[in-house]
Amino acid sequence: MEKLSDLRFIIGLFFAIVGALLVLLAFTATYGPGFGKNLNLYSGLVMLVFGIFMLWLNRRG
Repeated sequence: MEKLSDLRFIIGLFFAIVGALLVLLAFTATYGPGFGKNLNLYSGLVMLVFGIFMLWLNRRG
């Protein structure tokens, strides 16, 4: 229960899950002409890296 009171864990978990879903969506969804795939992939990777970083900060401190 103590882990859930730390915002780094909650924020990291949220961003890691949303980032992983966006990366998965970039590889599995079908897109029309546009930039949807690249946008989902790049924003998902950024969110995933940020989420992992926040989880690492929570684990470290």
